[in-house]
Amino acid sequence: MANISRLLRIGALLAFNPVVIVEDAAAAAKRVAILSICALVAGLILLPAAGCGAAALWIFIQERLGPVWAAVITAAALVLLALIILGIGIAQSKAPRDRQEKKQMRKAGNAAAAWPAAAASVLASLPPPQEVGAAGKSFFRKHKGTAMLAAVVAGLIFGQDLVRPRRRR
Repeated sequence: MANISRLLRIGALLAFNPVVIVEDAAAAAKRVAILSICALVAGLILLPAAGCGAAALWIFIQERLGPVWAAVITAAALVLLALIILGIGIAQSKAPRDRQEKKQMRKAGNAAAAWPAAAASVLASLPPPQEVGAAGKSFFRKHKGTAMLAAVVAGLIFGQDLVRPRRRR
């Protein structure tokens, strides 16, 4: 049973490993950079498309109302489009209140040195492995039917192509 506590300690140390955290952050930064570049390229492609749409609107209105109204209506459509895009940008740039609260909590009590101490305190608060094993056995004895049903359902789900699609040949 002492091996279980060692495994728990190793698992906690691996979970709070700074190297893994840095690797995950680097991968996330790479994904954000790729997404930003793709969004920039898409924006550059959409710019001439918007110009072509404005030209088509101008030509369509010029035949029906004349050149003056064509210019006024096309300008109004472009101003409306710009206001809509600006409104979306402003709405997305504001952090929701719960995000702001999380940021404040992180600033108040988030230090890199606190992670190992937190992991150690969590491990210290765990009950002894003998008690955990005994509680698990008694729980299984009381709920055998539920555990078997859960195992059958899990087998059916993981046996299907729902969770992990297989290659088609």
